[in-house]
Amino acid sequence: MLTIQEKLANLPTTPGVYIMKDENGRVIYVGKAVNLRNRVRQYFQNSDMTPKTRLMVSKIKDFDYIVTDTEVEALILECNLIKEYRPKYNVLLRDDKNYQYIKITNEMFPRLVTTRKVEKDGAKYFGPYVKGYSVRQTIELLKSLFMLRTCKKKFPEQLGRGRPCLNFYIERCLGVCKGDVSEEEYQGLVEKAIKVLNGRGEEIVEDLKKKMFEYADKLMFEKAQEIKNKITSLEQIITKQKVIYADDRSEDVINYASDSSNICIVVFIIRNGKLINKEEFVLKNDEQIFERFLEQYYSDVVSVPKEIVIPHLVENCGSVEEMIEKLYGFRTKIVVPKQGDKKQLLEMAKKNAEILLVNKQKVENYYTEALLHLKNMLNISHEIEKIESYDISNLAGSDNVGTLVVFEDGRFNKDFYRKFKIKSFEGQDDIRSVKEVLMRRFASPEKHGRLPDLILIDGGQNQVNAAVEVLKSLGLSIPVAGMVKDDRHRTRDLIYNGQEMGIQKDALVFKLISAIQEETHRFAVKYHRELRKKHLYESILDEIEGIGEKRKLKLFRVFGSIDNLRKASIEEIVKAADIPYDVAMKIKEKIGI
Repeated sequence: MLTIQEKLANLPTTPGVYIMKDENGRVIYVGKAVNLRNRVRQYFQNSDMTPKTRLMVSKIKDFDYIVTDTEVEALILECNLIKEYRPKYNVLLRDDKNYQYIKITNEMFPRLVTTRKVEKDGAKYFGPYVKGYSVRQTIELLKSLFMLRTCKKKFPEQLGRGRPCLNFYIERCLGVCKGDVSEEEYQGLVEKAIKVLNGRGEEIVEDLKKKMFEYADKLMFEKAQEIKNKITSLEQIITKQKVIYADDRSEDVINYASDSSNICIVVFIIRNGKLINKEEFVLKNDEQIFERFLEQYYSDVVSVPKEIVIPHLVENCGSVEEMIEKLYGFRTKIVVPKQGDKKQLLEMAKKNAEILLVNKQKVENYYTEALLHLKNMLNISHEIEKIESYDISNLAGSDNVGTLVVFEDGRFNKDFYRKFKIKSFEGQDDIRSVKEVLMRRFASPEKHGRLPDLILIDGGQNQVNAAVEVLKSLGLSIPVAGMVKDDRHRTRDLIYNGQEMGIQKDALVFKLISAIQEETHRFAVKYHRELRKKHLYESILDEIEGIGEKRKLKLFRVFGSIDNLRKASIEEIVKAADIPYDVAMKIKEKIGI
C-alpha cells in the first residue's frame, strides 16, 4: 500500500475526478481537475488554504481518482459522485433538472430545441450541457449548418400557410412552412445533425474543409474564415460527453489491462444514466482469468444492472447470464459494442485500467526493494515473501477480537485475512489474546496457507514474547518482530531479538512497515465495529416479524446504523432495501418514527 506522497507521484496529468477518503474509508470530498496531478498535489503542498480546507486535508488518509477525456466529463462525473456519496466537505451540487439538453423532437419536420427535462416521448436527447452557452453555441452552429427549424408551427396543418419567419431570410432555416421542402430531404439534414451531436461529424468537417480551401483558392478569405470558425465550433461539439446518458439506463462497463504477471480490471457502475462509482481489481494473470472474474463478481454484489458491457465475448457469457437470473430473478444481457456511447465508455475504462496497471508495477518494484532491505536489516537468511501481521482490538474489554493480515508476493492478500473472536476468557488482556490467536492460527496451518517468512505483532516486547512462546510450543521457528507506535499511534520502530531497530522515517523499510501496521489496525478496528453493529442489530431487528438474516444484512448494507434507519421514511426503506411495505412499517414502529 503506497503512502499519499507516493500516490501523488503516480498521478496522471489527464482530466478527471479525485475522491478524498478519511481513515475509515469514507468519502469526505469529491473534486474535478483539468490536470489531476497538479490539482491534487495542491492540497498537500499549499499552505495558503481556508480553515475549512485545512481541516478537510487533515482528515485525508487516502484518495482515489477516475480519469476522463475532457474537463466537461469530469465536471458531470463530479456532480454524480457528490450526489451518490454526499461528502461532508462538499457543497451539494444542483439537481439534474438544472442541466440543459438539446432535443430533436419526434414530429413531422423535427425541431431543434433546448430542454431541462428528459421525457420518454420518442424524441432524441443530447447532452447534458453544464454551461448554457455550450447549448446556445451548438444550436446556433447547427442552424447555420443544416437550417433545421426551431419554430412551434404544427405540421401538416400549417404547411404552406403564412409567411416564413426571419430565420428563413437569414439562412438559418429551410422554410419548410412554405411547403416546398420534402420530408425526405429534411430528414437527411436531421440525420447529419444527429451524427454531429453523437460525436461522429468527421465527414462533415472534411466537407467544410474542402469548401474552406475552395474559398481560399478564389481569394475569398472572409468566406474561408467563416467556414474555419464553423469547423472549430464543430470539432468542439464532436468531443463527446460520455459520463452520463440522456436516459435512465443502468449498466456495468468492464474493461482491463494486463501484463505477464497481473491483470487490472475496472468496473464502471452506471445507474439511472449516471456513472456513480468505479471499482478496481488487481489479480494475478492466468488463463481465462477475465471469465472467472465475471463469475465471481456477479455471484455476490449488491446491485446488478440489466446490461453488462465487456470488451470481447468470453465462453461463459451465457452461464453468467443464467447465474444472474437464478440469483437475482431477472435476465441480464452481456454485450460487446462496436461503436457509440458504450464503446467510448469501454475505452475510458481501459484507460483507467492501464493507469492502475502501471501503478501496480511501480508498487511491486517498490515492495521488492523494501523487502530486501528488511531482510538485511533483520539479518534473516531466507527470502521474505510472506508476512503475517496480527493486531488485537477491544473496547474496555468487550468484543475482544484478533485479526490477521497477510502481505504476500508484494501485495496484501485479502484471501487469507482472518478474524478471531477471543473465546478463552473475558475482559482485556492483550498478552493472552495474542497467545490464543497465534495458537489457533498455527495449530491448524492447513486453513491459512503456507507458513509466513516473518511475523509482525502490533505491540511491544511483551506481545513479541507471547508470540515466540506459542511458536516454540508448536516446534516452529519463525522470526517475530513487534511494530512499536509513538504517542500519536503511528509507526515508530521495530522490536526484534530484544532490541529496537531504529528505522529512519524516509527509509523504504519504514514505509513498508507503516503500510502493514496501518492495514492491520484498519482491519482489526473494522472487525470490532462490525461486531458492535451486529450486536445492535441483533437486539432490535431480530424482534421484528418478517426480518430474516438476508433482509437484516441488506438493511445493514444500505443504512449502516439504526440511527440512519430511523431517519429514513417508510418509502425509502421499501425502495432501498427491497422490503415489503408492511414490514417497513413494523421496522419504523419498533425503532421509532
